[in-house]
Amino acid sequence: MLSVNFKHLIRDAQDVFRRAELALLAVGAERRCAMRLDRVADRLAAMGARINVLRARMDSGAVDQAIDLDGMLRDALKGLKEDIRGIRCQLAGMRRPQLSSRMQRAFARLGQVAEQTYASADKLQWEIDEHDQRYPGYSQR
Repeated sequence: MLSVNFKHLIRDAQDVFRRAELALLAVGAERRCAMRLDRVADRLAAMGARINVLRARMDSGAVDQAIDLDGMLRDALKGLKEDIRGIRCQLAGMRRPQLSSRMQRAFARLGQVAEQTYASADKLQWEIDEHDQRYPGYSQR
């Protein structure tokens, strides 16, 4: 009788340890996921900063020649905007109320950075188009 109770006690303890281990693994996986989201947001923010530097140079009047006569930069900005749109759609589909505050912050930050970078890329695309129309050899895309 004592050995049966002891076996149940050991099995219960193993179950508790197993559940604790799974919970710790889940917390670790969530942390790694949040860190990945933060890295994507950092890369998008850096790209947005580079876009804003080019926009600032254009606004200052320092550029007195065509920037993108062949349209490749505008095409790249268009591709970036499509990628950001895909990220934003994926983010919208992933939000769940049971996520930790860390994950919710990572989602919110990535969404905000994606929105800002998209807007900057869109403005730059239009500004380049307007700027380059003044130069011969311009091709509208």
